[in-house]
Amino acid sequence: MAEITTRILQVIEVPRSLISDFIKMPESRQVAIYFLVAGSDSGDDLQIYVGQTGDLRARLAKHNKDKEFWERALSVISGTNSLTQTQTLFHEWHCIQAVRDAERYSDHNGNSGTRPYPPAPLEADCFEVF
Repeated sequence: MAEITTRILQVIEVPRSLISDFIKMPESRQVAIYFLVAGSDSGDDLQIYVGQTGDLRARLAKHNKDKEFWERALSVISGTNSLTQTQTLFHEWHCIQAVRDAERYSDHNGNSGTRPYPPAPLEADCFEVF
């Protein structure tokens, strides 16, 4: 787990082989943004899927059955369990745009996400995080 000590977000890296262990943990019950990633150590064939969910446990279990390409999941949750669905929608949309702009990964997202239009203070909070 990686933590930015001045922020409330935590990033939990879960190898696909340990997904069944992770979904038993309380952290898997949160609203989250997540990244399914794969790629070689040489940096070739980098692949990514960006998602958001109100139920990380169910979503990762579904992707474990339905999506073949990924090797690990990076789950971004709140240490205070305070991420909202609006925030995760915004982060998903923003991260998909960043992935596509960088052109380093094969993007497995079938859409561009949905850009919500939160109140200005909430949008500023979102941009502070990512």
